[in-house]
Amino acid sequence: MIRSREGAAPAIPSAAGDLAPKADADGAKVLSALEAVLAKVEKAAQLSDPTKMVHDARKAMKEYRGLLRLVPGERAKAARRATAAAARILSAARDRAAAQDALRHLADEGLAAEDDIAAARAAIGEDPAPGDEREDHRAELADFLTAARAALADGLAAEAADADVVAGLTRAYRQARRARFDSPDHMHEARKRVVTHRYQMSFVAAAEDGRAGRLGARRATRAQDLRDLLGAYQDIETLRPMLEAAAGTLGEERQARLDEAMARLQRQLKRAAIKLHRRLFRRRAGAFASKVRRAL
Repeated sequence: MIRSREGAAPAIPSAAGDLAPKADADGAKVLSALEAVLAKVEKAAQLSDPTKMVHDARKAMKEYRGLLRLVPGERAKAARRATAAAARILSAARDRAAAQDALRHLADEGLAAEDDIAAARAAIGEDPAPGDEREDHRAELADFLTAARAALADGLAAEAADADVVAGLTRAYRQARRARFDSPDHMHEARKRVVTHRYQMSFVAAAEDGRAGRLGARRATRAQDLRDLLGAYQDIETLRPMLEAAAGTLGEERQARLDEAMARLQRQLKRAAIKLHRRLFRRRAGAFASKVRRAL
């Protein structure tokens, strides 16, 4: 059972072995989850499709950073920064896929004509051949995994053993609740905070049975819905400068039609995101913490 420090569970040997021999139950679960996420990154690195490789690896890295926010101390902060830096190296490959996702969304919503979508796809350009990027990405991920596992062995695992999970969940909830939606930058920051909450609640769902597990699963599902809305908004932010760079190819009228379609879709996504955010984070952080403790 996950408990706050005011009702900490007695120390038990860590399932992770010598890395954290005195980890309590909470810390052992956090440490086990961290190691499992690194295994997801390793699995992604073996994929033959570079686009899926990058997608799955970046998704796992976001989960890793979300779990690291449950861990106190400077080592966890450094590990979060290192993970973010490694993910940024892969971002160029993901940007092209995000732009294509945005065009698909515009088409699915019927906000842009088929010939405008086709012209935009051509302007963005084709994905490179799989072999052109696959080995580079695999090497980048191998470097990340080596560094991440070394950090665990060099003290991060011991800090994970001291994790006050309820406090960590509450901090992330409070930050997500305070998210703003008044600019694209704030929307992007809101998405990052929601992603952290989503992965932390997934951790609770996986680590706990009964009421706590059900609470974690429900909130993870709803947070994923909010993440999807905010992610679709960000995909358009990625697409927009690519189309602006190709304005000479697209032509002024087509560019204007695409601009209006993108703006309209973003307005729809923003309204839906704000509505869902208000429902998901209607409780104050203290009330959320109390609900989590009762469930545990």
